[in-house]
Amino acid sequence: MRSEEKTVKIATLGREHEYLVPLINEIFERNGISFTIRDKFDRAYDGLFIGQKGLGDLYVFEMDVERAKFLLDEILTAQ
Repeated sequence: MRSEEKTVKIATLGREHEYLVPLINEIFERNGISFTIRDKFDRAYDGLFIGQKGLGDLYVFEMDVERAKFLLDEILTAQ
């Protein structure tokens, strides 16, 4: 069952990748890959450290890691 599967961090997205999130969402969705981005926005400092920590960590299910890494690499190199 999908809800019991382990998620794996495949990348940390930097602030410069913020505009790519909708594209990542569309391409992953088309390929049946569920993902989540755990943001690193620190509300106490109004996002001051996003430049250092990145926008967020991208997680996918363990079974989708290879495909997701490949697709993400394609997206990032095409920008």
